[in-house]
Amino acid sequence: MRELFSFLSEERVLVDKEDLLLYSYDATPSRRYPIAVVRPVSTEEVVEIVKVASRKRIPLVARGAGTSLSGAPLPCEGCIVVDFSLMDEIIEVDEVNAFVAVQPGVVYEALNRELAKHGLFFPPDPGSGSVCTIAGMVAMNSSGIRAVKYGTTRDYVASLEVVLGTGRVVKLGGRYKKSSSGYDLKSLFVGSEGTLGLFTEIGLRVIPRPNHHAAMIAHFDDFTEAGKAITQAMAKRLDVAVLEVMDSLVVEAVESFSGINLGSAEALVLAEVEGFDANVKEEIRRIAQVFTRRGAKVELAFDEAEIARLWRARKAALPALARLASTLLLEDITVPVSALPEMMRRIRGIGQRHNIRIATFGHAGDGNLHPTFLVENEEEMRRVSAAIEELFRECLSLGGTLSGEHGIGTEKRRYFELEHGYATQVMREIKRALDPKNILNPGKIFYGRQAYFKLR
Repeated sequence: MRELFSFLSEERVLVDKEDLLLYSYDATPSRRYPIAVVRPVSTEEVVEIVKVASRKRIPLVARGAGTSLSGAPLPCEGCIVVDFSLMDEIIEVDEVNAFVAVQPGVVYEALNRELAKHGLFFPPDPGSGSVCTIAGMVAMNSSGIRAVKYGTTRDYVASLEVVLGTGRVVKLGGRYKKSSSGYDLKSLFVGSEGTLGLFTEIGLRVIPRPNHHAAMIAHFDDFTEAGKAITQAMAKRLDVAVLEVMDSLVVEAVESFSGINLGSAEALVLAEVEGFDANVKEEIRRIAQVFTRRGAKVELAFDEAEIARLWRARKAALPALARLASTLLLEDITVPVSALPEMMRRIRGIGQRHNIRIATFGHAGDGNLHPTFLVENEEEMRRVSAAIEELFRECLSLGGTLSGEHGIGTEKRRYFELEHGYATQVMREIKRALDPKNILNPGKIFYGRQAYFKLR
């Protein structure tokens, strides 16, 4: 294998089993070994890697930090993993145009530390922000707890340099504020999960960093009632930056795991307002009034340390739940905010009908919920499979989507056409045009390496 990539130094072509093990998994329960790993340091090297793979018809799977919850960076049969972690330079911070150019392997948290020196930030805030890479975020259209106010990664991608499956390099977008010139190909690549091209440079729009914060925690005696309060708050167009929900199972797990006392409740709602003046205090009080009128017990937080404590607790949800069962299956559905209470009610019903523990938390302000299935054995896993299918069908029946921020990967591809119908065929044709030999992350999003060739 090393002779195929003679243009890379020997230590950047990995073939030993011990090395390949480190690239065999992501944050899903699955594991698959690649036949090799290559670690480029430049666009030119990525081009050569793709050309070799195209000639030999070897599949390529791009990898950042491997934190995906959908199986998107999992190796496929006979593939080579392209590890972008060595391409980790912040190329430029342009304060005038509020623009930053980075290589694909730059870590989200490291980027925001650098931007803070300029009074700027890149708002999407994924739970894996301390380790996940910018290219991974673009590939999955990641977001996080601040999406209710700031949107998703797609909203900040200004430009891309992409190597296609043919080895050709395309440059899309720029640092300008607007354009009506041609197709918006840049946005096509955001959320494409490495199936259309390999990112070698990314330009992002960034915004001023807020310096005033206020937060709220609301305790509810009923999970669905918390959802109704959230929809009411959103209907009032209150300027909330974060609006999160946790059910009682999540709250108990977080308290046990972190030692942070949140107070017993069937549901907790956490909110934060941020801005550039002291008006944030008045805004959080307006939000608190909505929740108080719905019967919640509300506490306000204005101290930075107390606010940080609340978000440490919220971000501890997943590792806390991991202690409760041998296997976790974390889902990622999103419904219109108006349908949130009904979706929350249906999640409870699914758990009861299938006799499965479901712990639910999520970014409720934009309708994004993470029902998490706690599984102990194979018999429960069989029941969970039926429960998850019911979950997806219920979500779609309410006008929702299979994934708000984690992507499709291998975990949801069997349901993909259920959501998109004939548009699935259009996407396959786009894939075929940009990656004619189907070497880029085959088997992700759609079923089968060659499935899209068989539809004609």
